[in-house]
Amino acid sequence: MILFLDFDGVLHPEGEDHIHNGGVDFCFLPRLEALLREFPHVRIVISSSWREQLAYQTLLKPFSEDIRIRIIGATPPREFGLPHPFAHREGEILAWLQLHDAVDESWVALDDAAWQFDRYKDHLVVCGSFIGFDDKASAALRARFEEASR
Repeated sequence: MILFLDFDGVLHPEGEDHIHNGGVDFCFLPRLEALLREFPHVRIVISSSWREQLAYQTLLKPFSEDIRIRIIGATPPREFGLPHPFAHREGEILAWLQLHDAVDESWVALDDAAWQFDRYKDHLVVCGSFIGFDDKASAALRARFEEASR
């Protein structure tokens, strides 16, 4: 299974003026990493808009080493020239799946922007933008991982 991971509104609340640098406190990252450790088959692709502003290696820094090695890439940036319907989060994910010959893979998106998904809302676990990765989102993501493990 592939987890497409957003940062803002997921790994920390959206409205707290987090600065896009190495000093950002991803306050919900430990909760997500603990869950991921229970499901070692899950690989991660960064789908956050941060990928458009920061170098790939910088995006990896907040993650623990054992989780970092499971991050297999980032979705293509908007500058990649993606046509509609690929020019939003869902489309970027679909483009990544096509580019990596992974269209038949199980996947889930952990995101706070449900409006960026149209046809594949059933692949989405939504976090509240001002709440982040809370117990409700964690339980929903766990259910997706367990379902994919069967």
